[in-house]
Amino acid sequence: MITKKQGYEAMLHLLKAYVDLTGSKDIRDILGGGEYLSDGEPADPIFWVYWEEAVDKVKNAEPPLTQHLTK
Repeated sequence: MITKKQGYEAMLHLLKAYVDLTGSKDIRDILGGGEYLSDGEPADPIFWVYWEEAVDKVKNAEPPLTQHLTK
């Protein structure tokens, strides 16, 4: 389990990873990757991998991403 704050941090890590890897800053592209298909799988399979990596980062106590954004 992760806390609500860790979930928020994971979301920020996910969004940063998506923008860094795709170059897209269009929220529709980002949300489109996370939508579910009729079989219950994400529309963009790598999106789930990004999510798992983001959760692992916050579970392993990496510094909050917000600290990086303010520098």
